[in-house]
Amino acid sequence: MKVTYSPQIMEEAVFRHLNHLERSGHRSYYDEYHSLADPIYELPEDDREEAFEKVNKLFFLEKLGLGDYLVRALEACGLIPKKQRSPRRVDAELQRPEASADGAMQGQAVAAEGGDEEAASRAATAVAAPAQKSEDEIEYDLARHFEEKIKEVVVKRAINKVDEGSNVLNRISGLPVIEVRLLASRFSNPDEFSELESFLIHELMHAKDMVDPDFDYEDSFIPGNPSVKNLITARFRLLWNIYVDARLSRKGIKSVMSREARYREFDNYYRKIPEKQRRGIFEGLWKAEKFTHEEILSMATDLETLMSRYVEYDESFTEEDREYIHLPGSPCPLCKFPTYNWVDDPESICDEMVVEAIKIDFPDWESKDGACDRCVEVYELRSGG
Repeated sequence: MKVTYSPQIMEEAVFRHLNHLERSGHRSYYDEYHSLADPIYELPEDDREEAFEKVNKLFFLEKLGLGDYLVRALEACGLIPKKQRSPRRVDAELQRPEASADGAMQGQAVAAEGGDEEAASRAATAVAAPAQKSEDEIEYDLARHFEEKIKEVVVKRAINKVDEGSNVLNRISGLPVIEVRLLASRFSNPDEFSELESFLIHELMHAKDMVDPDFDYEDSFIPGNPSVKNLITARFRLLWNIYVDARLSRKGIKSVMSREARYREFDNYYRKIPEKQRRGIFEGLWKAEKFTHEEILSMATDLETLMSRYVEYDESFTEEDREYIHLPGSPCPLCKFPTYNWVDDPESICDEMVVEAIKIDFPDWESKDGACDRCVEVYELRSGG
């Protein structure tokens, strides 16, 4: 796997980091940089850009070690093997296949000569079933698989906060390229580098999912008007973020948001669900070991899919109660359009004539079914309420 940084992010990151060091009273790197960069202005104009790029690359990667944070993030995500692996406690002689097989065959023969049939059976099994790999070895092999699968990781400068993030290019062609966009300001202050590393890890986990066949990511078409699409996309992003952060938490790796912070975000999107059930759904999501792209999208699109996985119904909350949860984006029972401004119980705030007018047009409708504010307003005008 090749890792490259755009000249723009290296230049601005080095500039910001050196300025921070200089203001903090550490001038050695600042002075060394200018001793190499200032003479470049005396070169012909056509040669300056390449010369500046070489100096910036030297300081970004070697002098200041600003590229180390991406490497550590790639290791933490399992996209490349960790540099320091746990030593395999296996005798070097036994690592030779022919030695292992010969030793087992000899043991089988000796056991058979001594009349110990059980020992002979164990020796025969040793030939047929090699020793199982340790967790460290399995993790190493998986990381090697991803490292060999991904062609390149490209880090570019983000224009603003919204532009930050990750994406996987050339996924269909079989030569995936992970593109990461970062604000150069993240490299300014060494005291904030833990936040930089957490951000990189979080984004690279998304990228890893996108190239993982088990996750089966695909560019899905989301039906509906722009408001519906935006709502489903926001829910999908939230549920995927929960899936990412939960896995990192189980590994003891700090992510961009804590568990409780994620719950507050989840609580904001699904606050119409009763608190007990809402907490239960979140706990189920947080403990989930494996999701696919399709499963997350289904839960983001359909409330019933989400609740059927994690809600246990009892006397305080029944399946019938579920039908009267009016989440933003759910269809109004009257106009059938996605609704973001619900009137949960029109009977409690409207004139009796308004409720009767609605029931004339929709005989099966009940006040607890709710309605969008626009439909309620139309019926108020009709009834003169």
